[in-house]
Amino acid sequence: MSEEEIIAAAFRLKNPQTRRVFIKLAAAAGIAIPTGAAGIEFASRAQAAAKGKIAAQFATLANDYWAAFAKGFHATCEELQIGEVELLHDNDAARELSQVRGLPIQSVSMLINTVVAAGEVPMVARICQQNSVYYTTIWEIPAWFTPPDVGDYFVSYNTSNSVQAGYEVAKVLFKSIGGEGTVVHIKGLATPTDDARTAGMMKAAGEFPGIKIVGGLRADWVREKARSVMLSMVTAYPDMKGVFAQNDSMALGVLSVLKERNLTSVKVAGIDGLPEGLAEVAKGGQFVATNTSLPPYQAGFAAVLLFDAYSGWKPSLPERLIYTGSLTATVENAESINQKIYASAKLPFDWLRMSRSLHPNDWDPQNKVTPIDPVVHWAGMPNEARLNAAYKSSGWAAELAATTQLYAERYKTGPFHGG
Repeated sequence: MSEEEIIAAAFRLKNPQTRRVFIKLAAAAGIAIPTGAAGIEFASRAQAAAKGKIAAQFATLANDYWAAFAKGFHATCEELQIGEVELLHDNDAARELSQVRGLPIQSVSMLINTVVAAGEVPMVARICQQNSVYYTTIWEIPAWFTPPDVGDYFVSYNTSNSVQAGYEVAKVLFKSIGGEGTVVHIKGLATPTDDARTAGMMKAAGEFPGIKIVGGLRADWVREKARSVMLSMVTAYPDMKGVFAQNDSMALGVLSVLKERNLTSVKVAGIDGLPEGLAEVAKGGQFVATNTSLPPYQAGFAAVLLFDAYSGWKPSLPERLIYTGSLTATVENAESINQKIYASAKLPFDWLRMSRSLHPNDWDPQNKVTPIDPVVHWAGMPNEARLNAAYKSSGWAAELAATTQLYAERYKTGPFHGG
């Protein structure tokens, strides 16, 4: 252990007397502590090390969603004054796992990641557990697999409520075509998130007996693939009135085909709330709705959770499976969302105020945050018996209700509060 690491360990001790004893023992072991200006600089570096280093691992910066995600991550790290590392796996699972295994070499003590596929989460979580790296994953996770299956270093799984997003966006789309007619459905990659968006759309369709869902082909979240799918759909369903594409990139590909064919009455909806999609929705034309998971918030909120866990805060069981709030954008609010989340130089969140360790008495999540009930979240999925026994205890329902109420009460400010 280096001198800086020893002093960093001292800074992490919360009891002043224990800290003094620790430093005396270090001195007795022959570790010279600088004084004066050099001592101040050394202590500053040690204190920064005591706050840990956090990594964010995701696919690429060549995408508006991930660029916004990175913006939130960097802004939060700057406010928390913690070291940071950005890891891009380019949707390569081997590269992803290699980067995770290399975290100790980079002195990383916290990791936010978005996996290439849900099945990688258990391996990433166990590597982090073995190396004492606090871990939060966002978006994907295998059904019935939860943080208690691994240990305390697997802090939480966070995601947007994709069923709710699909439901809200589909309802706007169906209403825009008068509640009846043929709607083409275009799926993304075969992931739990995609399945959830489909479930939300089908839930909405159940409320509109006149809606007929057709298609269901995959375009893998890619604009050009969505164009190819849409060209076949135009021929197969010339009477279509709407298109539900499960992300904005695909929706924009669909829209380009419709415009080329002069099918200006066909309405389109997407999910992700990216700037280009929001701009189209704001026009009040064919693109009628999208839903944004607020990617900068997702990254920042996860960073704060890990910082708090690293600082000694221990999340309750309901806080280890989390929905972070999303917003459905229509012509009425799309421009406002775009300005606040993407266009502004400074993000409209007080990251420090989110912290349970820095603001134990007045913390505020600044967004709707809701604990996940795994039985509801994975309803209908096979192998429910695999669910950790902690979620089957007699006190689980009461603890879930209390935590849900706690977060609702604490949500007092934020750019979309009351909206």
